[in-house]
Amino acid sequence: MLSKLEEFLQGLLRRAAEGHAFLVTCAGLALLGTLTAAYPVTAVVVPATLLAAPRWKQISIAAAIGSTVGATALVFLIHHMGWSNLYEYYPQLASHPDWMKVMSWVEQYGKLALFLVALSPLPQTPALIFFGMTRPDYLSVFIAVLAGKLPKYAVFAWGAKRFPAAFGKGLSGIWRRFRAERIPANQRCK
Repeated sequence: MLSKLEEFLQGLLRRAAEGHAFLVTCAGLALLGTLTAAYPVTAVVVPATLLAAPRWKQISIAAAIGSTVGATALVFLIHHMGWSNLYEYYPQLASHPDWMKVMSWVEQYGKLALFLVALSPLPQTPALIFFGMTRPDYLSVFIAVLAGKLPKYAVFAWGAKRFPAAFGKGLSGIWRRFRAERIPANQRCK
């Protein structure tokens, strides 16, 4: 299933890479990924950057904005959904220790915790659920998530932009060291 989803996402990005809708597609896929938690947004940022490396900054900004809008919309939906409906769909929320740890962390540290969760590879859905149920301050959620997602996606996009060249240099360096260690200098082909 995941490979089909990845193929679909990459196909959308590939078709949009040449046109003006590329950044809108990146933002839309980031919004959808955050809203549904079906795939990580980095699965959009990295392939998009590989397709259009010179646009890596724009891609990271579009993905951060899309993801932030999705996170804010999720807080809004959760707030209007209520605990009873939420537990009906996700009964493990009441007892899972990891879930409870993230919830208590966000309760204790508030927007700072949301910012750190958005910046990190941790799943942000528990934090967003907490904010949706207890603190529906949408502007604060938007700012905290955006402040975390911008540097996170910029690092991923920058890394994806540099990866092909760095990978090639890395392999050629490994090959040179291998040849130097295994083949005496007087027997090497030049």
